[in-house]
Amino acid sequence: MNDVLYHKSMALCSLPYEKVRLLNTSADGYLYQVIADTETDWVINIDEDAFVCNVAALQHLFDYCIENHYINCGMPDGGVVHLRDGNPLVTNPYLNILHTKAIREQFDINKLIESPNQTRFSQTDLLVGAHDFNAVDVEPYYPFFIWMSNHFKTLYLKATNHPDGESTILYNHLGEEVLIHTWYSRFYNRDPFHTRRINNAFKEACRKQGIRYHNTPKDTITCTIARANSLLQKSLVKAKRMIVKQ
Repeated sequence: MNDVLYHKSMALCSLPYEKVRLLNTSADGYLYQVIADTETDWVINIDEDAFVCNVAALQHLFDYCIENHYINCGMPDGGVVHLRDGNPLVTNPYLNILHTKAIREQFDINKLIESPNQTRFSQTDLLVGAHDFNAVDVEPYYPFFIWMSNHFKTLYLKATNHPDGESTILYNHLGEEVLIHTWYSRFYNRDPFHTRRINNAFKEACRKQGIRYHNTPKDTITCTIARANSLLQKSLVKAKRMIVKQ
């Protein structure tokens, strides 16, 4: 988890709902935490490196899911953008809208081992690239979303590759741009290319919302320390390689 990215992401997600940050969890464990929360009926799950470009478009999507009884929505994890070639039945969890109350009524973690059923995927027009409907273990969250696809109504969303070559632009059911997902958050303030690319995507989302954002003093210090540590680590690696060569 990255504090700076979290603050940036949430600054752009100005929906009138409570925001809850889940820490010290796993790639699938946080989903089970969300489902277990009996005080919540609906959840918008969003990654810290996903930057909302149009809050109204996200609200439209949320309302549409509720009105049309979708239990889950998100981008297929295969066939849509070049970075993901997994199972289209699985919605990549950088953005999901989940009807957790409906899921909770049927959920049993011991019954998640199910075979994918390709007939449950009808939005074949979204598939423009490599994918595998038989994939079951690409990511830890695959069993959960395959189970979801077998039991609940899912809305699959269109996405396209961002001009930066790495990020993803996600659209709602109306074709409105919702957010930019940058991926590779683990490299933020560690790798210059990805840090610059993620910052540029954030600035783009800010421009589209008409927002001017400034890092907090704490975030500025965190970024400076992280970059310094990254440079130190690279210097140490380089020095070690030089010593080995000698």
